[in-house]
Amino acid sequence: MALPNMIPGTPGTALLEWAVRAEERGFSSLAATDRLVYPGYDPVSALAAAAGRTSRIGLLSNVLIAPLRAPVELAKQAAGLDQLSGGRFTLGLAPGVRADDFDAADRDFTDRVARFDRDIAALRELWAAGTVGPRPVRGHVPVLVGGVTAAAAERAARWADGWTAPGLTPDRTSELADRVRKAWSRAGRPGRPRIVMLLRFALGADVAEAADAFVRDYFAVLGPAAEDFVRDTPRDAASIRAALRAFADCGVDEVVFHPTVGDPAQVDRLADVTL
Repeated sequence: MALPNMIPGTPGTALLEWAVRAEERGFSSLAATDRLVYPGYDPVSALAAAAGRTSRIGLLSNVLIAPLRAPVELAKQAAGLDQLSGGRFTLGLAPGVRADDFDAADRDFTDRVARFDRDIAALRELWAAGTVGPRPVRGHVPVLVGGVTAAAAERAARWADGWTAPGLTPDRTSELADRVRKAWSRAGRPGRPRIVMLLRFALGADVAEAADAFVRDYFAVLGPAAEDFVRDTPRDAASIRAALRAFADCGVDEVVFHPTVGDPAQVDRLADVTL
C-alpha cells in the first residue's frame, strides 16, 4: 500500500492515519513516490513520519528520482530512515523521466542515466564507510531499481536487490521480469531478485470522479495518453483481484497499490478486497 503523498490537498494527518491503518490491516509494505514539480509531500519525509507511527510494516520508496540528489545526500537520507524505522526501509530508485523536475533542481536531464549508474555504485561504499550518516541496520539499505530498458535489468542485477516496475500490463511485466532474472543469473547472483509491481487503484463510486481527475492531472504531460491511465485504473473488487492473480502468475513478489484519492477509507476498502 502506498501513501497518498502525491495527491494534492491531502492533509498530513491523513498520511499518518493511512500509515497506521495500513499496518493494522496487515499490508506488507508502505510506499511513497517522488516528484519535485508537483504539489505533494517529499517521500523521505512522508516515510519518516510513517516510521514513527508504525512498528512492523515495511517502508519503500517507489521510487525516488536518484539523480535529483547528490549520492552523499541520498546515502545519508536512506541510512537515517533505515535506522529510524529499525531496518524496515527499502530504497527504490530510478533515473527519472520528467525534464521539469530536473529543470527545477537545476540539474542536467540529458546525463541523468550516467549519473544514476555512478550514484548507485557509490551507495554501498558510503554506507560501509559510515562517514555521512548512521550505518544502516543490515550494513546496507536494500535497493530496488526501476526502469523498463535492458540497461535497467543489467543495473538491477549488478547493483541492486531487485527490480521495481511502473504500472505495466501483466504480459509486459512478465517479459521484463524475466529479463531481470536472466541478467541476475548472468551476473552470478545467488537466490533471485525481488520483483515489485506498481498498481494504481480507486474503490467506491463516491471517489470515482476525484480519482479520475487526479490521474488525468498527474499524467497530463502525456497529452491524450493520460486517458489511458484513467481507463486502466482498477476500480472494483473483481478487477483488482484479477490483476493480483495475473501479477502472481508473472512471478511478482509484491504488488504495491498506489491510491488515486487521499481518503484513508481507501485502506480499509482495499484490505476488504485483498486481505
